[in-house]
Amino acid sequence: MGNLGPALSGVGARLSELQLRARLIDPQQLNPDTIMPAYARTDGLTQVGKDWRGKPLLTTQQTEDVVAFLSTRRRR
Repeated sequence: MGNLGPALSGVGARLSELQLRARLIDPQQLNPDTIMPAYARTDGLTQVGKDWRGKPLLTTQQTEDVVAFLSTRRRR
């Protein structure tokens, strides 16, 4: 419980769609120490449950939907 990530209010004003997408697809590229999972990457991961191995957490469409939603979050 608690806050594990930054507040998402205003994230659409702070980050472009490209930046948001990069953070969802492979956040370790931006911060190797992050605990945020790679929602689209499937290779090179070490802590993946058996049922999820080789499968992305989000489909391409789901990733785009999240990016679209976060892009609307412009007010702080």
